Amino acid sequence: MSPADPALPLRHTAEYRVRFDEATPDGLVRGSALLGYVQDVAWRHSETLGFPRAWYRARGYAWLVRAVEVRLVGPAADGETVTATTRLTGYRKVVARRETEIRGPGGEIRAVVLIDWAMTDGRVPIRIPAAFDRAPVDGPGPFTPIRVDLPPSPPEAAGLRLTPRLRELDPMNHANNGVYLDWLDEAVAAAGPAGAGAIHGFPRTYRMAYLRPATPGAHLRSIAWPDRAAWAYRLADEAGADLLRGRLEPAPRGAAPDPGG
Repeated sequence: MSPADPALPLRHTAEYRVRFDEATPDGLVRGSALLGYVQDVAWRHSETLGFPRAWYRARGYAWLVRAVEVRLVGPAADGETVTATTRLTGYRKVVARRETEIRGPGGEIRAVVLIDWAMTDGRVPIRIPAAFDRAPVDGPGPFTPIRVDLPPSPPEAAGLRLTPRLRELDPMNHANNGVYLDWLDEAVAAAGPAGAGAIHGFPRTYRMAYLRPATPGAHLRSIAWPDRAAWAYRLADEAGADLLRGRLEPAPRGAAPDPGG
């Protein structure tokens, strides 16, 4: 393994203005938009490291999200400009981890996002190419991949039927990974007043493990239910196979409510 190139940037920072169409009815950025900023700043960093989109296309490589952890510390409102700073914090054989901080105009933390990205050849995971040895790691290095283990869904669990819509699909022709966070929130909110409250408090933490892509025309069941002090979430196909497993740890009782909620 060759050493990292010290001339390459450890981090990359970009600003994003929360657009009107990226906000929920409470005027705050929706989860899919927030993860969109995280994806974009990761691509920008990849470009500065010498790995633009053309580099991946020429070799048939692609990064796919295996799992995310999103810790929402405070709100980001429609019209507000936030700053996203990303860094590589470690590698495994086929997976790289990034940490991205989202800060408000005053420098205050609004969110911290961990993403485990798997390198693929467009079909299956592959070992991360040796070319990435030169990309500097700014973090602890080895890590334990994010996992989400769920019990069976109870029969009475709230469920929504959905099919990926055109605007939810990305250039890989499946639902973009950020969309699943919106689907999780919708399912938890549909479970009743307790669920509606859970998606508004700060701080709150989401974990999602991606198992299979949601493709155009798929008929899916989006299911959420309370599980101890958290909310469990499952996205399954018509045959009952899991596409995604998630958990939401809501704000502790007595924590400050979402000012827009």
